This record gives sequence, structure tokens and C-alpha cells, in this order.
Amino acid sequence: MARRIELKGVANALNACFVSRNNDFAGYWAIGQLKSFALANSLSSMTFSLIKPNSKFNCNLQNFIVAHYSGILGYLLTKQQIPECWVIKAGILIDFNVHYKQAQLFHCSASGEPYRCCCEITDDAGRRYASIIYGRCQPHSAVKELKSSRKSTI
Repeated sequence: MARRIELKGVANALNACFVSRNNDFAGYWAIGQLKSFALANSLSSMTFSLIKPNSKFNCNLQNFIVAHYSGILGYLLTKQQIPECWVIKAGILIDFNVHYKQAQLFHCSASGEPYRCCCEITDDAGRRYASIIYGRCQPHSAVKELKSSRKSTI
């Protein structure tokens, strides 16, 4: 029988998948594309609700992220035999306005400016399960990046 504490593992898995270099959109790393979108629209952070679609963004990338990670959340809940009714709120927040002191522990990671990614799940009892990952990224540039050679699903 599933326990609600397993939602912490689900949050960790979602977050690790989200910041992975395998998280690409149209062949390029999604985090770099989000950074470019944030800069172009004067945003310091972006939030993606995985329960109710967020109509604030209408870009294809944001719609893809919500649909893709909502699906992954559903898959992980099913795999862990966690009833969907236990999850009343789930989302991913990516913050590009991170102080360098917070990210210094990750000085050996890729070049670029630091970001913080937080995946948070709230259960029906009001408990919150969160996962935080720091990393570094640069704005997307097709000139500087290699396009993924994997078969694209988009």
C-alpha cells in the first residue's frame, strides 16, 4: 500500500528529469530555451502547474512542459500506486534570479548563470513535499549548442 511520504520521491524524480540535459524541446535543452524566453519577457522566474494548465503562457515550449510533466507525474503516481486524489497541487518553479553564494556549491557544473529549480507537491492533508536543484545555464543559442540527434517527438 502506498504512503504519502513517497510523494517526496516523486518530487525528486520530476525535478531530476526536468533539469536533465535530456529534457529537450525541438532538439535543444529546454532550460536554456526557458532562460531565453524569460530574458525576452523580463521574467526572473517561471512556474508550471502540473495539475491545472497555466494559461499565463501561450508559447509552445510552456505548453509542452505542462503536458509532458503532467504525464510524467501521472505515470509516477501510477507506478508507485499512489492515488491521484492524494495530490491536490503539483508544480515546477524555475528561478533564474539566484544569488551566486547559493549556487557556489555547484561551481564545477556547466558554464552560465545559476538557476534554481523547485518541484513541489502538496497532498490532500496539506503537507508539502519539495525537491530543489541548483544548476547553471546560458540562454539558448542555436549557434553555440548542438542539436540533439535523437528522434524528436515534437
